[in-house]
Amino acid sequence: SFKLSYYNEYKSYLSMDELPSLLQPSRPITVRQGACDLLLGVTNDKSTISQIISDRNILSRVWDCLSDEDKKLSVTAANILVNLTAEQYIPDAHVIPSLLAMFHSEKAFFLYNGVAMILNNISRAGAQAEILVGQIYPADCQRFVGILAQGKEQGYLAGVLGNIALSGKGRELLVREDVLPQLIGLLTYPGNVLVRRNIARLLRNLAFDVKTHSALSNHLPQIVYPMCGGEELDEDDMEKLPLDLQYLPDDKEREPDLQTRVLISDTLFQMGSSYEVREEYRKWNYYVLFREYDRWEQDDDAREAMQNVIYIIIQDDGKVDLRKEHELPTEVETPDSEDVVKLSDCLDNNDILDDKATSDISNTQTSQLESGS
Repeated sequence: SFKLSYYNEYKSYLSMDELPSLLQPSRPITVRQGACDLLLGVTNDKSTISQIISDRNILSRVWDCLSDEDKKLSVTAANILVNLTAEQYIPDAHVIPSLLAMFHSEKAFFLYNGVAMILNNISRAGAQAEILVGQIYPADCQRFVGILAQGKEQGYLAGVLGNIALSGKGRELLVREDVLPQLIGLLTYPGNVLVRRNIARLLRNLAFDVKTHSALSNHLPQIVYPMCGGEELDEDDMEKLPLDLQYLPDDKEREPDLQTRVLISDTLFQMGSSYEVREEYRKWNYYVLFREYDRWEQDDDAREAMQNVIYIIIQDDGKVDLRKEHELPTEVETPDSEDVVKLSDCLDNNDILDDKATSDISNTQTSQLESGS
């Protein structure tokens, strides 16, 4: 206790070279925690981040702290790594299996958010996503989906899955029938906009690859469902719809998040580059659902995204301007800059939660992320 107060009082006189010694496992937990607290503070300063990233001794000690039995210390270490990986720090590939293994341990639940953010950051570009994909297995994807479905993580795992969709092998993993239906089920996950938005982004990344269209089209009603309202349709139009989309309740609400709606429309458009999918749209009368959505939508960009889908349905196939099949666009190689997360991005639930039903769970997780309790 005395050492910690002395350390905190005079920490401004400590040099970076002294930190590895203070972080050694043989040091008292109070000293190691104090050193991690200091390190976390300076990771918010870009001028010192490059120095930290270049010091392998410090990085090695931080990774040691991440797997420490003390919860508060391991959470602080995770927060440090979140901020470092947000600033171009790419860990060695050998740490990935240990990160993935944490999600298979219920005892490590308090680390799920932090480790998910680390994986999200280090997989945000195509080459980095390939490294992760080389070490991830279907069981990991299934576990991620289970954690998300149970509300045990705030939604960054969905971002990780969206990132691995940048890789051909990753797309093969995600369209498996023991993974894809559960993923699409999260598109209507109540209360957490980050989960739904990241799942929608994942589906859009998948849809850029024509080889995924057959698997995706097997779940078209589930993909379209968030865009549907409860409008009354003509009986003839209603009877032509897929059974899952017929006679929806009058109070059925559409997806409230604008970004998610646009991503779903983009997904439907990319899927429409396959003739078979366009025929599915026509056969099952999806046009009337898309028309009603277009009438309801207030945002011009979102309306345009849906109108692009309507266009490929009503136009003759020979006149439709579509991407060449079997040719991936450049977008699939470059994820959005917003995919990078820092600790400051994830501590406020206001942008994540939109339903009180799950707010208590997510608020508890955020508290654990901050305090390690």
